[in-house]
Amino acid sequence: MIDEMSVVNDFASRLPVDVIGIFDALSIDYVEEPMAPGQSGRIHYEDPFCTVTVNATEGPQRKRFTAAHELGHYLLHRDLLDGKKHLDRLFSDSGRDNPYGPLAPSHEVQANKFAADLLMPAGILRARYDPARDNVTELADLCDVSHAAMEIRLKALGIRP
Repeated sequence: MIDEMSVVNDFASRLPVDVIGIFDALSIDYVEEPMAPGQSGRIHYEDPFCTVTVNATEGPQRKRFTAAHELGHYLLHRDLLDGKKHLDRLFSDSGRDNPYGPLAPSHEVQANKFAADLLMPAGILRARYDPARDNVTELADLCDVSHAAMEIRLKALGIRP
């Protein structure tokens, strides 16, 4: 049996993190397809199979975050998902914008935190953020995330006011 967290940690050691590579290594099917406005992603898990779908009409950085978010659901919440599909709408801090069941708002917050931790590792951000240069854009490029996502992450970590 594969040690899933070892696989994730191996991929997380190189930036930008190759989320699709993680899916391939874990035998998770990854699909991009147009979805209704406001829908970001979906996960369908039926042990042992999993498919993650992201909205093809969103930008590449949004798709990366959505994919990482769905990976978080797979790793953290698959016991609640077995035999079910879960749709994620555009993210909010509280996770309240998503339909209830089988996951609660707290699960959405956990998946968002997982995605942020994976794509924007705290240790690297602490080591590389330079307040004199305010190099947010440089860090966003390094992690292949949006400038807005990086600003939120730096503030959440207390690195930037």
